[in-house]
Amino acid sequence: MQVSFKTLIAAVAVALTATACSTETTKTTEQTPEGATTTTSTSVEPSADVNAAADNAGAKMDAAGNKIDAKMEEAGAKMDAAGDKMEAKMDAAGNKIDEKAAEAKANTKEALDKAGNRMDAMGDAAAKSARETKANMKQSMNN
Repeated sequence: MQVSFKTLIAAVAVALTATACSTETTKTTEQTPEGATTTTSTSVEPSADVNAAADNAGAKMDAAGNKIDAKMEEAGAKMDAAGDKMEAKMDAAGNKIDEKAAEAKANTKEALDKAGNRMDAMGDAAAKSARETKANMKQSMNN
């Protein structure tokens, strides 16, 4: 369960207002010289000053809640910006890796082609040498 700070502030303001609007009753018990007991109840209605103070407190709490919400939004925006910046760096790193892999593949193909050409040349030389050796052997047998 998530409760926003603003909702919590509003609940506190309502509670303060309800408390400030209640009627205060005091009872006083006195004993007369004749021995009789008298109880006096006095109800005091809250003054306009108390109601104004409660409203003022509620307004201040709302303002504080709004400030906190604004700071949270600002922090969220900063986090989003940092995430976007990190994403851009990761994309750049990925592109660099792809470029290096393509370069390595090209270099490997070139090296293999060179090795293949050397092998062909060596094979041609061996075949030529074998033909010459065969020819020399035939000639020496004929002599």
